[in-house]
Amino acid sequence: MTSNVPTLDLTGRRILVTGGAGGIGLETAHLLIEAGAKVVLNDISEESLEKACAEVGAAGALSANVADEDAVKSLIDDTLDILGGLDGVVNNAGVFEPIKGTRRQTLDDWRRVIDVNLQGVFLMSREASRHMAPGSAFVNMASVAGLGGFGASNGYGVSKAGIVMMTKTMACDFARYGIRVNAVAPGVIEAPMASAIFDKVAIGSDVYTRRIPMGRLGKQEEIGNAVLFLLSDRASYITGVTLPVDGGWTAFGGAGDASA
Repeated sequence: MTSNVPTLDLTGRRILVTGGAGGIGLETAHLLIEAGAKVVLNDISEESLEKACAEVGAAGALSANVADEDAVKSLIDDTLDILGGLDGVVNNAGVFEPIKGTRRQTLDDWRRVIDVNLQGVFLMSREASRHMAPGSAFVNMASVAGLGGFGASNGYGVSKAGIVMMTKTMACDFARYGIRVNAVAPGVIEAPMASAIFDKVAIGSDVYTRRIPMGRLGKQEEIGNAVLFLLSDRASYITGVTLPVDGGWTAFGGAGDASA
């Protein structure tokens, strides 16, 4: 019997991954390339990008600040030159502000996080969508911090909540062009950003795992697999969704600040 079920094969798909020089972005790019996609990596550090590109066999690596409008326009143009088109974008670039609490948070702290995490997704989506055909897709990187109060880092949680809503509004907007928009909301993941947070607040990962029904931190490839699915034809009727990949964190009601 011939199966009509779409596969997770992304052969020939042309995909741009921001924040792709390390962590979840790099692991996601690796999985996309293994699935047959042609991938361009973006990040802010040229040196890190060169190493990452060589590690996963990406089609190209482009340094640009996603919070800068002119830089994003150039990034999209350069990506099109390398790939010859664009079928998908993973808006993964993001930063985490110093953990201070609202009273000690500076306006510069706030602006940096909002500019990169939220404005960056807007600029990337606006510019890239102009070159994307029906059947293309965006996957935005949200967070469980955007699904519940996260007092240790006000700007980060707000920026990720903004991504959740932007995913919905852009899904409604871009549907007329045949472009899907979804998001993934990672829980606490074994990744450089999480390690930095643990070190900063001087707590162990066990503080978090006690709130995770599955009893462990997530792995970077588990986030990448969710991105792969949402970019694939198996998700052809899914748009406007934010998918928590969190071991049950949000189901348990653990989206609040575990360091509190």
